[in-house]
Amino acid sequence: MKRTTILLFTVLLIFTACTKQQVNTTTSNTIKVGVFDKNGDSPFCITDAMEALKIDKDIDPRVISAADIMIGNTEDIDVYLFPGGSGSSEAASLGETGRQRIIDLVKKQGKGIVGICAGAYLLTGTENYTFLNLSGYKAIDVEHDHRGHGLSEFSLTQEGKEIFPELADREISYCQYYEGPVMVPITNNESKYTKLATMLSDVHTIEGTPANMTNNKPFITINKIGKGKTASVVGHPECTPGMRWMIPRLIRVVANKKIISYDENVVKPDLYHQEILFTEEQQAKYRHSKKQLCKSKEEKLKAMQELVDMSAWSAKKLIPPMLRDQDFEVRLLAAKLTVQLERTDAINDVKATILNESDQKNKMLLEKELNLLQSLYGKQSQ
Repeated sequence: MKRTTILLFTVLLIFTACTKQQVNTTTSNTIKVGVFDKNGDSPFCITDAMEALKIDKDIDPRVISAADIMIGNTEDIDVYLFPGGSGSSEAASLGETGRQRIIDLVKKQGKGIVGICAGAYLLTGTENYTFLNLSGYKAIDVEHDHRGHGLSEFSLTQEGKEIFPELADREISYCQYYEGPVMVPITNNESKYTKLATMLSDVHTIEGTPANMTNNKPFITINKIGKGKTASVVGHPECTPGMRWMIPRLIRVVANKKIISYDENVVKPDLYHQEILFTEEQQAKYRHSKKQLCKSKEEKLKAMQELVDMSAWSAKKLIPPMLRDQDFEVRLLAAKLTVQLERTDAINDVKATILNESDQKNKMLLEKELNLLQSLYGKQSQ
């Protein structure tokens, strides 16, 4: 009996040790990311970033605030992501001590940062701005920050092709751009910056903004500074269908984690074939289509498709509510376009539409779109 008890105890110890080892292995692969929220501003930019990060099953994202950073609630964070919105407001929200805390986390503790649009501004060392100076770049032509937006062109450098091999064979790729920083390198500092992609589009659609400012400027950069790394993205891949996976890829780069591939249902660079900048003429088309969303069924269907086809920035806000239209054809197209826009944040909206659908055949059509939408969280392989 004594020998049996000892044997059982030994087996229990071995099982416990193996279990702990498995848990530790899983934990070591997890990348904890804090997405910065400066008191609720730009909620779509925060949502876009959060949803893009969920493509990578090893990334554990959560929304954090300046207060969280200051009271130690982010000690477990590996990478800080500063989303779109306002770089100046993000800097102000952090305050002097918060900014210094972030700088120390990167330089002294080896934490990573990814800055998107406004977040890229925040990472610069721009004169007369209380930014973080962690990217190796400064922003120029800040007085014309309100310069325009649209689906822009960019090309990868050789270093960029190594990080984004899925785009290596493409001379031109496409990504949403919305008044991101025009960056130039800062010389004679401690940074070891690398340009991964170059902006090709010349965005100056707002009257009074100068031409030839955005084109041939850095579009994606990484920087080694102190013990840490930062990545700056001038555009918005996180809300560009087929390109959202670029953000979790950059998270892995600045976290010094192995690059993995993502499923082909989220890696779709062939969705776009031309630049679409929102000139005044394009803005007029957008305004017309938007107005048609409250007209007849036929006008709604036409307008919804137009908004998506023109890569309208606000399509992500305008299409999911159409899931609650009284006409099933409109609801079904809204579901299809929600999938096309990769709005995984609208999964519950589609579920609610299905729940309230009485026709069984219609339910099945909507469930098909729901399954496609849920699959956009993606599969990954080593």
